[in-house]
Amino acid sequence: MALNEKEINFIADKIVNVMIKKGLVQLKKDKMVIADFVQKTLEQDALKEKEIDQKTLLYIENYKEQIIQENIDQTKFFQMMKRKVAEKEGFVL
Repeated sequence: MALNEKEINFIADKIVNVMIKKGLVQLKKDKMVIADFVQKTLEQDALKEKEIDQKTLLYIENYKEQIIQENIDQTKFFQMMKRKVAEKEGFVL
């Protein structure tokens, strides 16, 4: 499930704070520069996941009748197909 904007901002801030606290980064610029970078990276990731969701839905739509006839759990099938689409595109969920 892709993150929303509020969740992305929260996670980006937490990541940066932990990195600073553990001494993993040394600030040469304002903390917000790093937070913006992390936030943009998470946003790109969320967009890619939404794209994968759309591709998965299109794939499932092509097999909708078969899914209904065979009484396949659509939620489980969606998750399984989403993992396969993501793997094919080199995306880690």
